[in-house]
Amino acid sequence: MKIIKTVNESNLILELDGKLDARNAPEFRRCAESSLDGITTITLNFAKLTYMSSVGLSIILTLKKKLGPKGTLQIINARGLVREVFEISGFDDLLVKE
Repeated sequence: MKIIKTVNESNLILELDGKLDARNAPEFRRCAESSLDGITTITLNFAKLTYMSSVGLSIILTLKKKLGPKGTLQIINARGLVREVFEISGFDDLLVKE
């Protein structure tokens, strides 16, 4: 999996390319959590993410909790199997409606 990280003032943008599973989840967690100081919005761009296991969902929910009630976590461009993970788990409110 490839991760492109951009910090724009208080917005952290992570673009994931490939598969987010147990093998590369620690890399995703480190990349995201290492940049949270001063961040109020996290945008996850899943346009090129082809698969996500439950461990990926767990990390995303942890990030949302770390942002607190005033922070925003949004997921854009989730498609196919990745979108289904959010819909089946009941966390599709994190998806930006397209």
